Amino acid sequence: MNIDALINKGATGESMETLTPLLVQAASLMVMGMVLVFLFLGTLVLALKLLAHFCAPKASEAPTMPPAAPGALTPQLKAAITAAVHQHRQRTTG
Repeated sequence: MNIDALINKGATGESMETLTPLLVQAASLMVMGMVLVFLFLGTLVLALKLLAHFCAPKASEAPTMPPAAPGALTPQLKAAITAAVHQHRQRTTG
């Protein structure tokens, strides 16, 4: 057998000339698939950002808490809170 014939033969006996177009086609399909996935994911991210922008609550729609009145903590309420905390600490520590 000729050495050139052995070099140009693949493991299955096919010549390199028939393998090259298949590799080129496989590479082009791979690149096309990667580009399509990239474009789809980019479109998805853009759509989600636009949706979040348009569906976000407006500043005027935000719930507001009423301002606390000065001196709203009465001595009776302060004593009740202190007693509850003291009782809770006694039950949990010993």
